[in-house]
This record gives sequence, C-alpha cells and structure tokens, in this order.
Amino acid sequence: MRTARAVLRHALTALRGRDLALWAAGITFFAALAVVPVLLLALRGAAVLFGPELVDDGARLLGDALPDAQRPASAVRALTDAALGASWPVLLSTLLPASLYGEGLRRGLLQIAGRPSGAKTGWLGRVGFLPVLLAAPLLMAAPLAVAPSVAPDYRAGGWSAVWGVVVSFHVDWVVLSVALCLVFLATGPNLLPRAVAVVGGFCAGAVLTGFLHGFLLFLAIPVDWAFPFAGLRAVGAVAALGLWLYLLHVILLLAYRLLLSTHAVLRDR
Repeated sequence: MRTARAVLRHALTALRGRDLALWAAGITFFAALAVVPVLLLALRGAAVLFGPELVDDGARLLGDALPDAQRPASAVRALTDAALGASWPVLLSTLLPASLYGEGLRRGLLQIAGRPSGAKTGWLGRVGFLPVLLAAPLLMAAPLAVAPSVAPDYRAGGWSAVWGVVVSFHVDWVVLSVALCLVFLATGPNLLPRAVAVVGGFCAGAVLTGFLHGFLLFLAIPVDWAFPFAGLRAVGAVAALGLWLYLLHVILLLAYRLLLSTHAVLRDR
C-alpha cells in the first residue's frame, strides 16, 4: 500500500503543470492518419496467412454482431472489401501513413516521460513501429477466428451475450497486450526494463480492452452523431471516433506514466 501511494505521488508530481490533453491530441492526430492503413495491412496480411475466407467471414460476423444503432456493419464490410480487393502497389503505399502511428506514439511517450524529442524522433518511431505492423496480421487473425463462436452469443442476448463478452475480452486482451508490449519495447523510448514493459503492457492492455468493450455500449446508444454537424453523417462519425481515440490515448499515456513511476520508485528503494 505504501509503495502504491509512493508511485501515485511520483506520477502526479511528474504530471503537475504538464499538458496531458495536448499530448493525447497529438497522438490522436497521427492515429487518424494511420488507423485505416494499419487495419488494411492487418486484414490483408491475415488473408494471405490464413485465407481470405477467414477474414471475409469473420469480419462479416463481427460486423453483424455489433450494435446496429450507428450501423457499423456497413463500415466493417467496406473496410474488409477494400483490404481484400486492393492491389499490392496500393497496399505498399499504405506503409508510410501506417508508420506515422509509430511517430505519434514515440513523441507522446517521450513527452509523458519528460524527455525531449530529437531530430530523429519521427524516423525512430516509424521504424520502431514496424514490429507492430509485422505482428498485425497474426493479431488480427485471433478475433476473426473466434468470431463464429462469439458473434452468435452477442446476438442471442442475456447470459449468452455475457459469455460472448468474456471470451472476446480475453482474446482482445491478449491481442492488444502483445501490441502494447511491442510499442513499449520497440516503438517508444527505451526507458523501461524488458520485464517491466511486458508486465505493464498486459496490465495496460486489460484496461484498454475494457475501454474497447465500453465502446460497444457507445455504439448501442441511439444518438444521432450527425446532429451537432447539421446532419452530416460522415462528419459526425469521424468526430465520434476521434473522441474515442483521444480518450484511448489519454489512458495509454497515463498507463505509461504509472509504469515509469513504478520503475523509478522500486529502483530508488
């Protein structure tokens, strides 16, 4: 208990007077440019490794299982069709915008750590994000593979839906945690011991996976996202997804700060 209080005090002291909201917004800007290219590469890579049927059927089942208040199934379908139908030159061109996520993450993690950015920060972040991109097809294949089991439970409701959430949570937790471990070890600055980065990646992955499943509840709310934008549905959807990404990156930065503070307190003791 004493150690936990010391870690919290250390983290709050490190964040005092710092602009966490601005850092999260900066990562979100890079993520907005990169998230679709990353998904395109992950889906196409999964199709190459395990066959297009896995991707096509899994994405269709997951899209149909999502709450239909905001009609996300059509967006999932369009993204999957684009990934499976794109030519290889088009897919290769997505590597540049996809790698921008790594630059945004490295800059944000440096800021939360109180370290200055250098002239090579952008390139180091992009190159350091390549392990995540290489692992993305395998990570994407996991939720697609369990979709035939999980999707009917989601649609059935009641205790079946609860079981579906439990299964999907654990699958997504492993997938997201592996990606976070790669980010902490390769994409971000090398400030944590490997064991701390791995344990912290799985702890942060559990929190972010819960936030991801909370987004499903957000999709189920019958609110017109386009209302504040004079009925422009595309603008409303982009704004809502941007807000979700922003909050996700706030949680990510706070988790990384807690990891840094934990390491500092334990090292001093």
